[in-house]
Amino acid sequence: MKNYNLKINDNEYKVQLDKLDHNSKTARVIVNGTEYIVEVDGVKPMPTSKPQVSKATYSATAPTAAPAPAAAAPKAASAGGAKITSPLPGTVLAINVAVGDSVAVGQTVAVLEAMKMENNISADRAGVVKEVCVAKGANVQEGDALIILG
Repeated sequence: MKNYNLKINDNEYKVQLDKLDHNSKTARVIVNGTEYIVEVDGVKPMPTSKPQVSKATYSATAPTAAPAPAAAAPKAASAGGAKITSPLPGTVLAINVAVGDSVAVGQTVAVLEAMKMENNISADRAGVVKEVCVAKGANVQEGDALIILG
């Protein structure tokens, strides 16, 4: 609520702008204690639909910085073996295992950044790393193979 003191033809008025309705272009005002509903010129209607959200890429680098080199795209997973896949789209921040490493259930095998949050990707079974399908910095989609256990 906004309060105004107006002087019109030497008469003083205390005005409270209580509620402005952009869609009907009206306002509820109280002038010296009396309520009025008034029309307001120049008020633009508020949008009634929700804004559409589009997929966008966020870059933390300054516009003058050189672009980062493109990371290798995820390789197609080899046939056979247990796949550890990406649960959501994101960027690979770290690969914590190498081919030949033994992996225990629950061990973090990779770290994925999605929506500015780091997500640990854990093995759901024990095994030996047969193949690493992605490199650090790669962009992956949901369901892409990250690690193949043999």
